[in-house]
Amino acid sequence: MPAAPADTASKSFAPPTRQRGYITAMRQLAANRPPGAPVRVYLSVPPLITERDNWEERLKAVRTRLPHGVELLTYGTAFADGSDYASRWEEFAAGLDGLVVIAPQKKPGGKVYRLGPASRNELRTVVAAGKPVLLFARTCGLVPVVDCRAGRVGPPHRLRTKLTVPGGWDARTPAPTLQAALAALSPNTSEEPAPPARAAHLLTPFEIAVR
Repeated sequence: MPAAPADTASKSFAPPTRQRGYITAMRQLAANRPPGAPVRVYLSVPPLITERDNWEERLKAVRTRLPHGVELLTYGTAFADGSDYASRWEEFAAGLDGLVVIAPQKKPGGKVYRLGPASRNELRTVVAAGKPVLLFARTCGLVPVVDCRAGRVGPPHRLRTKLTVPGGWDARTPAPTLQAALAALSPNTSEEPAPPARAAHLLTPFEIAVR
């Protein structure tokens, strides 16, 4: 079936109230970041992509789109000591400030990306923690997952997540949600003390149902 007009023109699949909640939460994360605190972002990507010839180019593209000073971690750098990923992921994720996901496209040139079981679990963990999660789409740059349409696919024993980028997303004009997410990932170089932390429920009004 052809896509509905709303799908092709929309700049976000999230309703305005969710977008506003997300922006508020991201701004609060930015305001609460202590001066000098490191910002750690994990890059979730399947081996089939890291083994391609253009991997270094794609990695550089992600780095250039993130705020200066962000520590970008990959499976190879985070678990280089040979420690068990499965047993360490939850503890490791607790120290992250955000996540960037690179996933295969359903079809070349399309806006649908498929996350395997590992990436799906990583995304769900970081979203549940109220931290920014961004999809790196080949033609759209960084897209907050909150703006994407998420769906569950695959059998129960091997669930995957399908993310659809809004048809109206324009990488040349950063959306307010993306600006807020990048602000939340920006190191605080100020010498002023951070304001008191707000109630935890204010940090998760944007949580999407990644089923």
